Amino acid sequence: MVSISNSDVRESSDQQDWPEQLAVRIAWCYYVLGMTQQEIAARVGVNRTRVIRLLAEARRRGVVSISINSKLTENVELGEALAERYRLDLAEVTLAYATDEDELSRIVGAAACEPVLRRLKNGMTIGLGWGVTLKEFADAVPETPMRDVSVVALLGSLTRRSSINAFEATTQLAGKLRAECLYLPGPIVCDTAESRDILFQQPLLQDIYKRAMQSELAVVSIGGLNSATIRRVDFVNEEDFASVRSAGAIGNFLGYYIGRDAEVIDHPVNRRVIGLRPREFAKIKQRIMISGGENKVTALRAVLDQGLLTGLVTDQNTARALLD
Repeated sequence: MVSISNSDVRESSDQQDWPEQLAVRIAWCYYVLGMTQQEIAARVGVNRTRVIRLLAEARRRGVVSISINSKLTENVELGEALAERYRLDLAEVTLAYATDEDELSRIVGAAACEPVLRRLKNGMTIGLGWGVTLKEFADAVPETPMRDVSVVALLGSLTRRSSINAFEATTQLAGKLRAECLYLPGPIVCDTAESRDILFQQPLLQDIYKRAMQSELAVVSIGGLNSATIRRVDFVNEEDFASVRSAGAIGNFLGYYIGRDAEVIDHPVNRRVIGLRPREFAKIKQRIMISGGENKVTALRAVLDQGLLTGLVTDQNTARALLD
């Protein structure tokens, strides 16, 4: 909404310097009638440069005031506050109208498409996490063919059941981008630490792991302690979960259970994980988190406080909680 007000009569010397009636006429033509600056210049008999200057001066003096009447305005304010608080290059906030966790994943995943696509470029390697929100993100990405792009998994990709692949986003995103798809050839959580070590020594896994660490852009999500996808698909049994919770876990990030300092906690479960560790992940230049939900706030705040992210896409309620 634009309002054009009559200012108080000024001293004669000021009136000579400030042609208020002309400025109001120009502002009315521009903001109310929608005329172009060139059309206004022709109508009032001045050049376009003077039109621009008087419009700017009218704004500065308060003759013209502009307000944005939209429920999305708060999202912009929340995003700016998040960026300042956590030193982020990107902070996008979407409306929170989900009725359940899965719907929120769809909303936040879809909201991430545009800001992530803005950062893609030909020849880039993109590291991608795993889980419900990232699968929703990959599903929502439009067909965007690119050249010489690779999408590499940041954590293990092999599973026992095909149904679990519903949470694997690497293939879907690579298809949308016409990109090469690279997998870490192993499960996210191995049955034993010894099995994990044997797999990790394989040259193929080492090569893909190095490619993941060389990503220019990483897109990840995070799991709340009780809601992490890794638990939903039974990669961690109830006994292990109770134990890792007692050890101080607050959430799951890149397959690892983390504590309040965002460090991987010292626990047998974490010694069975195949994937980049948070501190290795932090060496990637651009690191965007797509996540939302009350149960994820504690874990999100931990990784944000430790500077592990350069970008965040979330919902209003989560944003408010992170700023509280």
